[in-house]
Amino acid sequence: MGSIDKAAKNLKWKIADILGFEVYDQDGNMLGLLSGVLSTGTNDVWTIKSQDEELLIPALKSIVTKVSVSRKNIFVCLPEGYNDIYGTKLKQADLEYLGLTVYED
Repeated sequence: MGSIDKAAKNLKWKIADILGFEVYDQDGNMLGLLSGVLSTGTNDVWTIKSQDEELLIPALKSIVTKVSVSRKNIFVCLPEGYNDIYGTKLKQADLEYLGLTVYED
């Protein structure tokens, strides 16, 4: 719980309060919506869903730079190389090309 931005330094929030918020990276790109939280014991891991993919982002002060409850958005600073490792950016056509079949519900 907590807030990173200075304007609301003492504001506290719960995960249930911020589910569905838009998540942006340090370059202002929208990554998706905060859709869930995984408790790992050490720190929480946030699940960010977009149309194309699902990202897992550690909920650390060094990663989550701002949570704006009033604007319903979250800003994160992804570590260098994050997209190369975790951001697959694979589309359905790419998977079919690789010989994999993708089925949607």
